[in-house]
Amino acid sequence: MSQNPIVPNGPPIDARRFGPKAPDHPSVGRPCAACDQPLQAGDFTVLVPLGPGADPEHRQRAREGRYYNAVAIEVHWACATGETDP
Repeated sequence: MSQNPIVPNGPPIDARRFGPKAPDHPSVGRPCAACDQPLQAGDFTVLVPLGPGADPEHRQRAREGRYYNAVAIEVHWACATGETDP
């Protein structure tokens, strides 16, 4: 496990950096939830997990400390980590 780049004092996670984003990717043009700037071709992004969402099974698994499929939002890598894109 590595340091948590999303929540520095949070539990260690392996955040996967996606990118560079292709021009035809479905999220190109959508606003980043952190900075409200559009995601663009060539951007690096990360999925930030929010939690189990409304699914009762996923909520139960989260309460039990088990793995579950989280609801997540896509933001710029730099917005989530403070690191600049390569």
